[in-house]
Amino acid sequence: MKSLKLTKSLAIAFSACVLFASCSKNENSIPDPGTGGILEDGAIITGDITVNTTLGKGNTYFLKGGVHVRGGAILTIQEGVIVKSDPVDGSTAYLLIEPDSKIEAVGTAESPIVFTSGKSSPKAQDWGGLIITGKAPINVAGGTAVSEMGENVSYGGTDANHSSGILKYVRVEYTGKVSTSEKEHNGFTFEGVGAGTTVEHIAVYHGGDDGIEFFGGTVNVKYAVVYGAQDDSFDWTYGWKGKGQFWVAVQGDILADRGIEADNNGSNKASTPYSEPTLANVTLVGSLIAKTGDDLESNPESGKTRAIKLREGTKGKLYNFVTYGFSSGVEVEHDETLANMEAGSLIFANSSIYGPKSWSFKNTDGSSFTGIKLFSSVANNVADAAAKPPFISGKYVGTTSTHALDPKTLDDWFTSANYQGAVPSNNDWVAVGSWAKVD
Repeated sequence: MKSLKLTKSLAIAFSACVLFASCSKNENSIPDPGTGGILEDGAIITGDITVNTTLGKGNTYFLKGGVHVRGGAILTIQEGVIVKSDPVDGSTAYLLIEPDSKIEAVGTAESPIVFTSGKSSPKAQDWGGLIITGKAPINVAGGTAVSEMGENVSYGGTDANHSSGILKYVRVEYTGKVSTSEKEHNGFTFEGVGAGTTVEHIAVYHGGDDGIEFFGGTVNVKYAVVYGAQDDSFDWTYGWKGKGQFWVAVQGDILADRGIEADNNGSNKASTPYSEPTLANVTLVGSLIAKTGDDLESNPESGKTRAIKLREGTKGKLYNFVTYGFSSGVEVEHDETLANMEAGSLIFANSSIYGPKSWSFKNTDGSSFTGIKLFSSVANNVADAAAKPPFISGKYVGTTSTHALDPKTLDDWFTSANYQGAVPSNNDWVAVGSWAKVD
């Protein structure tokens, strides 16, 4: 395997080719990525990418350590590319797109782009994950924050329509490497990413922490699958105001926590801009036997998974959800979040919650909320103690038109879908091609 480390100075010095700092003298040079060249198959990618670079169709590459795309560079990844973590390197491999750069990763259903473990027996936490940072608003004091996993990388700003590029038909596997006791990589991490970024058909398979997490920003995501995340499947905080449609999450039976964990800002629950996404057509499938906790060594307990936890002052509009298989359904927590529910800026409607405990409403002090519990009293929400909806086959296929809302009436970004749930029985988009991976 050749070792490739992109540097801008070397690209300037050698107009015909880019030499990489870790290449030996007798290795063949490669075409200059700045002039449309493609990195050769089997290359190790390490360090900073500061010139336009292309990973070629069907090739396999190896990611060594933290790789940052920066300095205005564009990383283009063609269909069928496989990127593996370096199997012999002891550092944590991850790919981070800095706010001044872009990723253009476009696969297909039959030939997706896959980031995965390089180990012979892969498992969750084998490597880091994919981190995209941008210049869209977040609600952290000062308007910017330092990336959770990318050292010295700041994100956030004032450009709600900022573009970090394109992700289509991209899957990440065996992510979630622990960086410190307080920080773990997710599958996909979106930090201050703007609505000018296109994200469609992304999948996470057996990650060690959250599947997909949003730290503020305005990015929209259509068609997302999270399978076997060992913490939350979807997570948002810091004022995420994007849209999402056709999301599926299926918990594994070893470690898991929530289908969705939703925060505004834990340090200041009234921080603006508020987290206020609009979501529709989501199917969340839980586990009654998975343990909840950071790892199996921390004495986690089973029987405490939750479909959705809305807390820390989040707002949002959530429609056409179907959840089942969790120990508990929907929980609204903290005074500020409850106030948002009462004011109509936090909506959960046209949805079905199946399982033994549908609703929970808690004040900040942990006491039971005694006000109007709107979600449980909305006529178009169904709470059913049955273990599984009768319209679901397998784990996640099936929808119902009963009490549904067509999200196209909310915003033209949404695809018309007048049903609850994410995957119609006559259109199993998860199973098309090989882009998403499920057990």
